[in-house]
Amino acid sequence: MTTRVRVDTSTPGTPVLHFTRRYEHPRSAVWAALTTGEALSRWFPCQVEIDARRGGALTLTFPDEAPETAPITEFDPPRTLAFRWAGEDLRWTLEEDGEGCVLRLSNTVVDPAWTANTAAGWDVCLDALAAALDGRPRRAGAGPDEELIARYRTVLGTE
Repeated sequence: MTTRVRVDTSTPGTPVLHFTRRYEHPRSAVWAALTTGEALSRWFPCQVEIDARRGGALTLTFPDEAPETAPITEFDPPRTLAFRWAGEDLRWTLEEDGEGCVLRLSNTVVDPAWTANTAAGWDVCLDALAAALDGRPRRAGAGPDEELIARYRTVLGTE
C-alpha cells in the first residue's frame, strides 16, 4: 500500500498537502471509518465525536487538553467530508476502485514551516486507518518520529 503525497504552493504562504491512498476495502467501509466517532477514534490522533451531517461538527479531544470543535463544511455521503480544524481546511474524498477505494485528502497548512510535520502526521494516521480497516492493532506511539519528518522535508523540498 503506497501513499502519494504532494504539496501545492501555488498560493503564496498557504501550502496545501494532497494525499492519495488506495485501500483494499469498499468505499462504504472507509466512509464509516471517516464518519463515525467510534471508528474515527481508532485511527485519528485523538478521541473523536462527530455529528456527521452538513452543518455538523467534529469534537476532537486530545489527552489533557480541552476539546476542539471542527465544523463540517462539506458533507456528501459516501463521497466527501470536509471540515475546518485549527484554521486548516481538510477535505476527504472517496471514489470506488474495483473492490476497494481511493481516498484523497487535501490539507491547507497554516504554518508553512510545519508542512513536513503535518505530512508525516497524516502518513501515520493513514497507516492507522489501514490497520483499523484490516482489524489490526494500531502501532505504538502517538505520532511521527523525527526520521519520518526529515524524510518528508526532503520529499516535499521544505528544508
